[in-house]
Amino acid sequence: LGKAHGAANPGKYVGPEPEAAGLEEQGLGWKNTYQTGKGGDTITSGLEGAWTFTPVQWSNGYFTNLYGYDWELVKGPGGAWQWTPKNKAGAGTVPDAHDPSKKHAPMMFTTDLALKMDPVYGPISKRFYEHPDELNTAFAKAWYKLIHRDMGPVSRLLGPWVAEPQLWQDPVPAVDHPLIGEQEIAQLKGKILGSGLSLADL
Repeated sequence: LGKAHGAANPGKYVGPEPEAAGLEEQGLGWKNTYQTGKGGDTITSGLEGAWTFTPVQWSNGYFTNLYGYDWELVKGPGGAWQWTPKNKAGAGTVPDAHDPSKKHAPMMFTTDLALKMDPVYGPISKRFYEHPDELNTAFAKAWYKLIHRDMGPVSRLLGPWVAEPQLWQDPVPAVDHPLIGEQEIAQLKGKILGSGLSLADL
């Protein structure tokens, strides 16, 4: 999903980070002075382009492109090194993010190509390429964990779409046995205190 923004060289057109920017910028920073500074003129990393044919819609297009093309290293419009399909393959297949009359070729970062070439990650990414249903399940679980792990126990989640309790939520099983009372608790405390062990030993 999404695209990288590198319409021009960030070293030339992008200002300092918020902490180093002038007081008049109100802590915003990274001011872009290239043309309009927005839309098609946006600069972030300096890498430019989209990975898939459907950059605003979830699909398996990332792995389809990663494994479907042979890639060559080129310098993008932002001056950064990135990868494009060899022999202009894929040209005109990726819609422009701002101008519907324009089309582009897909692009990849070196980190993307590493998912294909690395001896450990290569087999994993190829399996996701060949079995998109497994990718969908793995991504759904990872995304669910990302946005829910700080929301406390699953008992706090409400609504019809709450998933089954996950291991990372530390679900507490329902009580299926008698609970001890105040008298039993006092007896246990007494036995612990009477053990003769120091706090450090305990």
